[in-house]
Amino acid sequence: MKLYSKKQRWKKILLLAGILIIGVIFGMTSILVSNVKESELEKIHFWSEAVKKKAELVRLTNIAFQELSQNETNNVYLWARATKEFQKSLNDFGLALEIIQNNDNIPLILTDKKGLYISHKNIDFLDKITKDQRQYISDSITLKWAFQNTPVEFNYYQNRVQKIYYSNSSKYFQLQSQRDSLLNSFSIEIMNNIAQLPVVFWSQSGDSLIASNVINSEMRRVEMDLIIQTMNKDNLPVEIDLGNDHRGVIYFSNSNILFWLQLFPIVTILIIALFLLVSYLSFSSFRRSEQNQVWAGMAKETAHQLGTPLSSLYGWITLLKESGLENSEALTEMEKDIERLTVVSERFSKIGSSVVIIKTDLVIFFNNYISYMKKRIPKYVELNMELNNKPLYASINAPLFSWVIENIIKNAADAMQGEGKIYLNIEKQQNNIVIKVKDNGKGIPSSIQKTIFQPGYTTKERGWGLGLSLAKRIVEGHHNGKIYIASSKKNIETVVEIILPSSN
Repeated sequence: MKLYSKKQRWKKILLLAGILIIGVIFGMTSILVSNVKESELEKIHFWSEAVKKKAELVRLTNIAFQELSQNETNNVYLWARATKEFQKSLNDFGLALEIIQNNDNIPLILTDKKGLYISHKNIDFLDKITKDQRQYISDSITLKWAFQNTPVEFNYYQNRVQKIYYSNSSKYFQLQSQRDSLLNSFSIEIMNNIAQLPVVFWSQSGDSLIASNVINSEMRRVEMDLIIQTMNKDNLPVEIDLGNDHRGVIYFSNSNILFWLQLFPIVTILIIALFLLVSYLSFSSFRRSEQNQVWAGMAKETAHQLGTPLSSLYGWITLLKESGLENSEALTEMEKDIERLTVVSERFSKIGSSVVIIKTDLVIFFNNYISYMKKRIPKYVELNMELNNKPLYASINAPLFSWVIENIIKNAADAMQGEGKIYLNIEKQQNNIVIKVKDNGKGIPSSIQKTIFQPGYTTKERGWGLGLSLAKRIVEGHHNGKIYIASSKKNIETVVEIILPSSN
């Protein structure tokens, strides 16, 4: 029966199928990761273009505001000249008066050379306070305005000097506020579009930060450099042309989505493997339990079926002895075989039941058992023993343990194809009794030395592959020992070792 061979074939098929499934998972994930990475790189380019456009918008807006501020400054100078015209002997002050009256949006404060308040224009709240209060408040206002715009000095009557302090118009600040709001909104939208990607947009010269969603200008330069170095290791930086011979470099790291996508196949395979392992262990436990119950039931039924013919055979032996054939060699051997069948029946009856372990001298046990086995193996197979005269004790169940030795010797005889030598040696090593069975047969390949003890494995056409499996079960399950192939050389020898705890 080639049950084990079929099982091995199915294992290989399932292994190849599993490898194929894993390959498909990794392949599809790799394609997905590649697409996501390309999408993120494309997003980086779009984001850099948006930043570039924002920079251009800021530049144009600043130019426009500079021009607007300059126009308002020119209007102040024009207003000062118009005011000076009133000091001249003119017949017509219409143009000067018109210029002064048309200034209804630029706030002005007129002071003397020492900064004492003289008059104001387009500052409504100064009209509602007293003169003393007006002087105090105007001092603080002119001090602030002096930083915004350079005061305008002009000479008038008899080279006296007056100063005009002024601020930009309310329309100027309103436009500035709207500009800042739009730019801030634009910046937020840009950063939201790139929020999943940690990015740093740095000038190519390395002296200024253009934009980033992970660092800011308040951070220490050492911290910035560390982040940039880490990003540089993750991905190649992207250079962007900002125009006017200015270039920027974008450093970026992979997004969290890409990171988890890269881990996805590994996590998936680990979860599947864990699930399959738990399932396999559970079903294997159930299967072994069912097999044990079936084997125990079959063994007990076999022992029961053997009981009736054995009783009859004992009766026939008794009749033959009464007939005067008690000294017949054939009758003696038949009696031994019947006793052997009784032992076999006893072995089967013990499977699945609690086994009685008795302290036994293995030297005596093997002397008695080997003399029986010598007559029941091929005549060209020589069975030799190397036993010490000193007793070697181990706790065994004699009927079951003799089954183990029988299986090993018969397998050795089959391996030699009915011709060769078998050596049996027993010795004490520390706290163990070591039993070695050596044959000079064809040997066992190293690839199957552990496999031969599994149920169903056999090299015989009509074998069931249960002998060595039962031997392993008896040695390890009932005697707390070990059985294994100690060594094997092709066409030279094979050594099987059994280790039992010593009871000396």
